[in-house]
Amino acid sequence: MKNKTIGVLGGMGPEASLNLYHKMIRYSQTKYGAVQDSDYPPIHIYSLPMEGFDETGIKDEELVKKQLIEGVRVLEKAGSDLIIIACNTVHIFYKEMQDAVKIPIFNIVEKTFEKVKEHKYGKVGILGSESTINLKLYENYFNNKGIETISPDKEQQKVLNSIIERVMGAHQGTEDIILLKDIIRDFVKKGAEAIVLGCTELPLAINQTHTDIKLFDTIEIIVHSAVDYSLNG
Repeated sequence: MKNKTIGVLGGMGPEASLNLYHKMIRYSQTKYGAVQDSDYPPIHIYSLPMEGFDETGIKDEELVKKQLIEGVRVLEKAGSDLIIIACNTVHIFYKEMQDAVKIPIFNIVEKTFEKVKEHKYGKVGILGSESTINLKLYENYFNNKGIETISPDKEQQKVLNSIIERVMGAHQGTEDIILLKDIIRDFVKKGAEAIVLGCTELPLAINQTHTDIKLFDTIEIIVHSAVDYSLNG
């Protein structure tokens, strides 16, 4: 059976999209033993140079929504069988994007919730862009389904904004790991049992080797869902 084509809407930012593509290749190798070119999923990548959007998130809602709808339509017209998006924040427009196309768009928030629930965690910390946190993208979804959340305070959010911006320009380093671990320690004191990296830039700044608390890498979660869907026929 022909493998399904994955459409990737990226460019928000390009570094996160690059990481997503790399994770798709690695997961195809480790989970499915991919070696030959034909072993890998067919992939369309549309790197959208988004306007009205920066390290804090959405600056112009209508402009961003319009570009996202155009973006998913481009991927559908290209022949994609499913779409994933290399950005958490823009999932606030998930319904509008899904309504604009006939193929499924995998929701990074829903897929992450499923993983957290699988591990039976009852309270998690959410790290994300300012827009993601202000719009309560994860908090509302998780809380409505019985999982408590902890969000950054204003000062912690300023730190996260700076880290995200550094990652966007590939300037992240050891200092960012220290800053993120400080926030994570505060979340743990408040009862967090795990941490959701609810911004696709953050896994480029910190990963599971840097801390003992469970980190949910949202970009990895959505990659696994998409590759499984493609290669399982």
